[in-house]
Amino acid sequence: MQHFISLALLLALTWSMGTVSAHASISDKVSEIKVDVETLVPMPIGAAIKKLEAWLLSDTLTQDEKRKVGALYVQYQLSIHQRPSEKILNSLIALQDNSSEGLTIATGVARMYGISADYDKAYEQFNRVVATPDIPPSVKAYALIYQVLTYSEGQVFAPNAELINTVNDILTKHTLTKLRPLYYAIVADYYQSVSAYDIALSYYEKSLDGAKVENQRILVSDNLYAIGILYRNLGDYSKAIDYFERAIEFDSQIDINYSEFLATYGIATTYYRSGNLQKALTLSDIVLAHPLSSSFYNSEIYRLKADAHLSLGELDKATNALNKARELYDENREAEQTTWRAQLDKTEAYITAAKGDHALAFKQFEVFHEAYLNAKKYEDLELIKSANLIDQITQEKDRANQLENENKAFEEALLLKTEAQRTQSLFSTLLVILITLTLVTIVIILILLSKSRQANALYLTAKEKAELNNRLKSEFISNISHEIRTPLNAIIGFGQSLASRAADVQAKDLTKKIVNASEMLLQLINDLLDFSKIEAGKLTLAIRPHDINESLCTLVDIFSDQAERKGLVLQLHIDKNLNNDLMFDELRFKQILANLISNAIKFSDKGIIEIGLSVSESNDSHCALHCWVKDNGIGISKENQVKLFTPFTQAESSIARKYGGTGLGLNISNNLLKLMGSSLTLESELERGSTFSFDVTFAVAADIDVPLSETTQQHVTLEGARVLLAEDNDINVEVIKALLDEFHLDLTHVSNGQKAIDALKACTYDLVLMDIQMPEVDGLSATRHIRNVLKLKTPIIALTANAMQQDIDNCHAAGMDAHVGKPVDKARLVNTLGEFLARPA
Repeated sequence: MQHFISLALLLALTWSMGTVSAHASISDKVSEIKVDVETLVPMPIGAAIKKLEAWLLSDTLTQDEKRKVGALYVQYQLSIHQRPSEKILNSLIALQDNSSEGLTIATGVARMYGISADYDKAYEQFNRVVATPDIPPSVKAYALIYQVLTYSEGQVFAPNAELINTVNDILTKHTLTKLRPLYYAIVADYYQSVSAYDIALSYYEKSLDGAKVENQRILVSDNLYAIGILYRNLGDYSKAIDYFERAIEFDSQIDINYSEFLATYGIATTYYRSGNLQKALTLSDIVLAHPLSSSFYNSEIYRLKADAHLSLGELDKATNALNKARELYDENREAEQTTWRAQLDKTEAYITAAKGDHALAFKQFEVFHEAYLNAKKYEDLELIKSANLIDQITQEKDRANQLENENKAFEEALLLKTEAQRTQSLFSTLLVILITLTLVTIVIILILLSKSRQANALYLTAKEKAELNNRLKSEFISNISHEIRTPLNAIIGFGQSLASRAADVQAKDLTKKIVNASEMLLQLINDLLDFSKIEAGKLTLAIRPHDINESLCTLVDIFSDQAERKGLVLQLHIDKNLNNDLMFDELRFKQILANLISNAIKFSDKGIIEIGLSVSESNDSHCALHCWVKDNGIGISKENQVKLFTPFTQAESSIARKYGGTGLGLNISNNLLKLMGSSLTLESELERGSTFSFDVTFAVAADIDVPLSETTQQHVTLEGARVLLAEDNDINVEVIKALLDEFHLDLTHVSNGQKAIDALKACTYDLVLMDIQMPEVDGLSATRHIRNVLKLKTPIIALTANAMQQDIDNCHAAGMDAHVGKPVDKARLVNTLGEFLARPA
């Protein structure tokens, strides 16, 4: 949720743009309105907007008079984040021209497009305004500020860092000091948009202090609201509510309940996040009925209401709220492609599953998964582009330093020249030269000071963006890991259950292929998320004993159907002298070969794809292997082969358009091989195919710990064990029940951590399966209470999509005995249960 532009900014901009005196009467009336809005308490901005609207629709005013009115009107209207009626909007469009007022109106129209999520129109209009020749600096700063705000709302982050620097230069060069508080607020909005919360908070506080000094009352209100939203996003709900309540107290200074509306919306969303659903639903109705509410707020409120009713089991109400949210998104935000919008498909799938139609829910999950990945990919690429601006800023600083050195050399040359002329010239000539040199020196000093200030500002900005870049990567890894694992848990879990129950051999085989492919997808997603770790040199290999022959056969089985659909034949050649039991990182090894096989299939239309593994050298301790994937596809030219291992790059743009792909796969594979002491080798010729190969050496495994399989599962019994399952997601509950159905556990389900605590107080259980992210009391807090307050030693197993190493460490620190990540692998889950519950059959 973006922070809104302050009315104080708009008043200051109007002050700096001057007035038009061609029609004194309307000019005087507009000036009276501005004075009233700036000085009266409460601020009569609502009354001012109504009066200005009446003048815009009047037939008695000329176009120049209406342009004067329209310039002030758009400033007031946008200050409260409102779009006018179509009639008013059309009137404003007709008033646009290259005058100061006309450009202000054009900026307002561009922002109104952004409020309706018509971003393409908004961006085009903003670019046209700022490119206008001889545009007044204050109007240009005004337009750029709204452009930054609109880019942030549209999840387009890459241009914002440069635009913010441009605004700062304009404010400094033209001494527009009254705009400083607003500038800080816009910078804070940008950093909050990209989840750099600590930087955002420091800028909000600067803006709040400056707004109080300048008596910019709506900006004070906006900052109180924005800081509340920031603390809400951080999960500090008590602080968030405190700032929202301060905003409501401030509302007495504004005549349209502006602060009260924003704060009510903020409190409602905070209650939703903290799990206080009844209060949230009550406040939602107040927000929806408020005069300042709009499609932007209403679509978000209805989306949250749908999730709340679903959690409360009120499925019809959830469906109605979801339909209203979708209707508002489609009517007013149709051009928007964000992860917020993708959540509608996720909620729809949960509602369908709760109604019992799991087949349809599965299809809806696929729709959500595709929409979410597309939106997330778009947002994260924008973040990466934004972070890349750091390099440009560093280069600018280097150029400034170079210029400073050149200026110093020039100054020294002038001084030497002065000394030579002192011995040859008359006193009068010398005096003239000295005066000239003094003036030149003063100019040079001023230039150097200016360049130095700019270089220092660029350096500080670059430092902040470098810190932001690190935060963005960590935030991305954490969020994407949890969000993608949740739907994959349902796919893999139901697939494993169906495979174990299917009577038809062909159906059982196809189901296992779906599960294998889904597990491979999960592995590839995890590896893609490790790209930042590879760059930072923090990725390590998990060396374990594995059957390398079985690993290769699994890969070929996964890709066999894909190859068959294109008329290709997969041939697997494995050296008969291979020792199958080797020590290696199976996940990374399979990822490398999977990428090579996938590329071979993608870029081939006929023939054979050969996957081979031969033994170069072998003894009792080590085995040296040569691995290759050969195809008869399109091939790669010599000049394009050097590009292949660069991240986000493909050989040719035409290849990317035809075949797709991110250009990351070969770079990641090559970096993984470097960790194994190897690298990719390529032999290729256009239209004659390609062969990718590498050489690795693995230790021979003396003993292999075989995971608990379906066969060994039959030798233990879990029947009758009392297990408490704490899980708030209904689909995940069904997945766990389906996976464990054959073991006849005495399974009790509760929906949050507090209910788990209450259940353990009332009954004795043999084991607890505990989710982490739950409403009211989360899994970590519940576990600490069970260990420290109830003093129970009941085994607790974390069952969660939070599967990063830091998450696993947090679970053990809280007192949990084991961790099973989502998507849940049946064999791993049963094996873990067996460690604590199993007894001989």
